[in-house]
Parts: sequence; C-alpha cells; structure tokens
Amino acid sequence: LTKGLIVGMEKIGIKFKANQVFVPQVLMSAKAMSTAMKHLKPFFNSGSVRSKGQFIIGTVEGDLHDIGKNLVAMMVEGNGYEVIDLGVDVKTDRFLEAIKQHPDAYVGMSALLTTTMTNMAQINAAIKSAYPNVITFIGGAPVTQAFATQIGADYYTEGPQELVEVLNKLSA
Repeated sequence: LTKGLIVGMEKIGIKFKANQVFVPQVLMSAKAMSTAMKHLKPFFNSGSVRSKGQFIIGTVEGDLHDIGKNLVAMMVEGNGYEVIDLGVDVKTDRFLEAIKQHPDAYVGMSALLTTTMTNMAQINAAIKSAYPNVITFIGGAPVTQAFATQIGADYYTEGPQELVEVLNKLSA
C-alpha cells in the first residue's frame, strides 16, 4: 500500500497539479486504487494496516455535483486515510452527526454552484460552534481562499493533491 499504491497516487496527483495528466487519467488511477482498496479493506479493518486518519467529505446542501468530491475522496483514500463519504446535498445535521461518530476526523466540504456557497458557510459555522477543534477544508470551482477566510474554514485547497499534502502535514 505505502510503497506502491500510495506512491503511484502521489505521482498522479503531482502530475495533475502540474497539468501533465488530466481528469480522465486521474479517474483511471483512482479507479485502480479503489479496486485495490476493496481487496485491502479487510486488513484495515483487522488493524494490521494503520490508517493515517479519517476524512469526512460531502457536497453541501443544494448541490448535487459529485465528480470533484469523488476525485478528492479517491485521492484521500488512496493516500491512506479512511474516507467517510456523505454524498451530495448534505445538510448541516448530517455533517454534525458524522463528526459526532468520528470526532478526530478532518472534514471536507465541496460546492460547485455559487448559490450553495452560503450553505457551505452555514455548515462550517455550525461545525465550528459544535466542534471548535475539528479541522475543516473547503473546495470547489467557485470557492476561493478569500471565501475560506471569510467563513472561518481552516483550509482551502485548489485540488485533491494539495489537500492530500496538507492532510499529510497535519497527520505527521
């Protein structure tokens, strides 16, 4: 896992960030990783392979887009984290319940529509109010660092590789 699959996903992520490969190649790599992870999951569950941590992810309420979220989830899982994927159109209480069940998890929120960014702000505020120590990440096409700062999110990342790099620094 750490010497083959994760290294491969890291290389794909770096090439994607540098525009040397594109979404189809990343999706093919992520699919291969996902297939391999299905075979490795029993070892994670048995405790013989140690997870780097947990990452809750969802597309915020009102937004049904999932390609970016799925790409991030696959890259994060491919780099050794347990991913709790809440899906799309995720309401505040669903994020809060997931955090209650996984209190040490990092939380990622995605939005593709500018109209759903207000929901992202509300969800982040609720998370910070109920769980002030939980680290939140936001991303998506219309999302910016300025918006992340404005709503009090801990991190904004432009893509999956940058997010994985930040996660790896935080969990080191």
